[in-house]
Amino acid sequence: MFNKSKALAWSLLAATFLLGAVVGGVAMETWGDDYDGRRHRSRERVSYADRLEAELALTSVQRESVQVILERRGEAMHEMWNAYRPRLDTLRDQIRGEIMSLLDEEQQERFSEMIAHSDSVREHGIRRSSRDQ
Repeated sequence: MFNKSKALAWSLLAATFLLGAVVGGVAMETWGDDYDGRRHRSRERVSYADRLEAELALTSVQRESVQVILERRGEAMHEMWNAYRPRLDTLRDQIRGEIMSLLDEEQQERFSEMIAHSDSVREHGIRRSSRDQ
């Protein structure tokens, strides 16, 4: 039998999963390929359709169909991201503040530089992806 408490539990589980996936994606984007503050691979973005085409050896018909799907669903994804982005930004700022409080002055300066670089890369990607739409 499915009661209100089970529905609430499932809702909380789903929300936790979604938030975890988004925060994990942001963390991977921010720190995933870094070592010593330097990227070891190109930051040039490849579209999701291009990536699927390359990794799955899509035919041209499949590639075109994937592109249609992405274009059709893109606005909904964009709206969802915009709805969650302020909360994620707040959480990221809280995490950064907690980390900053653990560091000495030299580490704080270096961490601030890392944050500025990360923010610049992310903002550039956001501007470029919104321009590409």
